[in-house]
Amino acid sequence: MPEGHSLVLAARRIRPVLGQHVTAGPLAGTAVASIETRGKHLLVHGTDGRSLHVHLGMNGRVRLAAAGAGRGRHVMRTAAADVVIFGTSRVEVRRRGDLHLGLGPDLLGAFDGAAYLRRARAIDRPVAELLLDQRVLAGMGNVVRAEALWGLRQDPFAPVSQLSDRRLLELAALGRRMLRAGVDTGRLPRDVYRATGRPCPRCRTPIASRMLGLPTPRRLYWCPGCQPAIRGQTPSGGSAG
Repeated sequence: MPEGHSLVLAARRIRPVLGQHVTAGPLAGTAVASIETRGKHLLVHGTDGRSLHVHLGMNGRVRLAAAGAGRGRHVMRTAAADVVIFGTSRVEVRRRGDLHLGLGPDLLGAFDGAAYLRRARAIDRPVAELLLDQRVLAGMGNVVRAEALWGLRQDPFAPVSQLSDRRLLELAALGRRMLRAGVDTGRLPRDVYRATGRPCPRCRTPIASRMLGLPTPRRLYWCPGCQPAIRGQTPSGGSAG
């Protein structure tokens, strides 16, 4: 799944269409006024008050093609270049005033720590579930979740109620640093993500994984050695192979 940094990179990639008149496809008939990201959402605003809203879902991509060369279901054509959107879960055009995404504070935007804490405390659940809830914290995906929890030696199954505000803010801050580095380098750390059964780089305990979260479970990766479970919170269903 794309993380917040990949949306920022996509927005940079399509900058050549800024100010261009859209001749066909989404936003046809207006000019591109601005491009922005919010969490894992890409927004292209037109001068007529309409906005193109793109959510990349699990496998979505946005690329730039030469003018007239773009192919696919969603191609926004301009004289400067074509914006090709594919593999996404949502592509829609709406009035800008009707865009209500319901997102929490954006890790790559003007982050509001107090608002994040208020949302985080609303429901008591494992901290690993919390970190993927875009209504609480926008921009974090499965890679950064696993790496931030591992980086702070945090038990991913600990209930939010057992974590201090300071620890919740530390997790957000580390995720923010990882995503910012991802914007600069195009890469994210991969110490435990998709490393099931391999030795932990820190303590050599085999990395474990299991599905976690509802309504759409995602695979969580963690080290049982240096992210030990709180007594009574030992997870079931994990795999070390």
